[in-house]
Amino acid sequence: MNKYSADELFKIAYDHLQKRNYGKSAGLFEKLLKDYPKNLSILKNLSHCYVFIKEFEKAEDCIKKVININPNEPFAYQSLASILKDQDKVEEAILIVEEGLEKGIINEKWEVQKNLFFPKIPSDRKDIIKYRKKIEEEVEKILDKNFKKKLDYDNDQIIVPPHVDLSYSDWDNLELNKKSVQAFKKLFKILNEESYLKIEIKDKIRIGIISEFFTDHTIGKLYKDLIFSLDKNKFETFIFHSKKTNAGDIFNEFNEKEKEGILKNEILPIKLSEKIDNIKKFKLDVIFYPDIGLSIEFYYLALMRLAKYQITTFGHPETTGSDSIDFYLISKNCVNNNTQKHHSEKLLLMDYLPMIYPKPHTKKKLSDDELSKKNIYSCPQTLFKIHPDFDQIIFDILEKDKNGIVYLIKDTNKVLYKKLIKRFSTNKKYDSKKIIFMDPLNYEDYLLHLGRSSVLLDPIYYGAGNSFFESMLFGTPSITFPSDHIKSRLVLGAYKQMEIKYPPIAASIENYIELAVKYANRDDIRKLKNTYKDAAEKKLFNTKKAGEEFNKILTNLFNLT
Repeated sequence: MNKYSADELFKIAYDHLQKRNYGKSAGLFEKLLKDYPKNLSILKNLSHCYVFIKEFEKAEDCIKKVININPNEPFAYQSLASILKDQDKVEEAILIVEEGLEKGIINEKWEVQKNLFFPKIPSDRKDIIKYRKKIEEEVEKILDKNFKKKLDYDNDQIIVPPHVDLSYSDWDNLELNKKSVQAFKKLFKILNEESYLKIEIKDKIRIGIISEFFTDHTIGKLYKDLIFSLDKNKFETFIFHSKKTNAGDIFNEFNEKEKEGILKNEILPIKLSEKIDNIKKFKLDVIFYPDIGLSIEFYYLALMRLAKYQITTFGHPETTGSDSIDFYLISKNCVNNNTQKHHSEKLLLMDYLPMIYPKPHTKKKLSDDELSKKNIYSCPQTLFKIHPDFDQIIFDILEKDKNGIVYLIKDTNKVLYKKLIKRFSTNKKYDSKKIIFMDPLNYEDYLLHLGRSSVLLDPIYYGAGNSFFESMLFGTPSITFPSDHIKSRLVLGAYKQMEIKYPPIAASIENYIELAVKYANRDDIRKLKNTYKDAAEKKLFNTKKAGEEFNKILTNLFNLT
């Protein structure tokens, strides 16, 4: 504080916050707070910094101090509700919202939002049923003819939809998703505007591809090369990013492709009305959403018709329930006779998975001994995929395999990890020495961990995607138990594409446990991994035929050759 006055230091800290240098900003605000512990502006801005760097407990502490100093501070209650929800403290968040509503100092959108909360880590199956019922009741309430409330999307009244959170269980969400779309269209007038202008194709098909995650993210990795495969003689390709899209190597690749004349990049404005106006200027024939639901702002955009045909795929492998999405692009290897019943979209089938997946690379090698270890089970998934029913599967595997160790990976801020540990601890079979939670790994160490594992455990109900493709660098087999839903059938589809004979695909929970123990104790683990690795080299990585199929499917929509 000697070099700068408090006012000057505040301005510097706030400037870093505006430039998204959140760590630097937090450090400066922390210095200021020592001398001004009750300054509301410092506390609020520091809380914002902590949220962005995912230090949620610190953010919660800051905003609670704000409320203690001034119980009627504007925006404090909704900030605290959001911070509590980020920590999966759902019931606490609801109580704060209700207190804010009672005092009349919280945005009225929270009257709806508080009833659409769903925990990332539910306590048990009863917890899932409780929150799901609450969501169903709120959706029905909105759809009731006596419900008159309207919200303004562009005036800070965005509702976080439960679309993604609901998908991590065994429920069929088709009807609920359909009703949710209808409810949002009733709440937000803008979603009902006719936005598609019918235009005949005169030269090339104009395709818009929309995602917040064309950067160093699973979505960018899965779909970038498929997008780059589009024939520029047949397509004019426009990539629409969000202002929230982070910089990164993959984002830079998109910029390089623009320089090569392959595509054009457009960063969409924040307001939904401005996004719509911007997209309409491009007069698109088709829009491809690689993921719907992962980005809140683009979820709402996808509820509108902005092109003749609108397509999604397995970036988030769940039906949208929306009439505005015509097709769901997926490999025929991922579906069965019942899959279509769970989708509002028509399944658009390819021979290959709709991606051109680059082969993972690591500078380090694994020895034969490391690749041949037995009894090592890994479930390297985001922890919210671990359904309460899967807990018992893990415990039963370890009961059968006395030498077994199961590895999971903590989330970065340890929010979900702490809740999952608490849930595991309610089961008398839980042994913290046999279930190891690793700290987050860098990419290379993560790949090596996949290689050292004897088998990978594909979670039930909502299985692996990207992690399975990465695991094939070393060929480590995944035990999987597919349902009728695509969200649990991606590993199955990949096995079929790789033409693996007799892959470990379970027919029941009991069979899953049996297969896991059997594969983790095979004497020929190293040989089996080589078989899978070789198959991936030929049929899973860098599949240019998938790009050829993608081009053909899109042109066939318009009966062009």
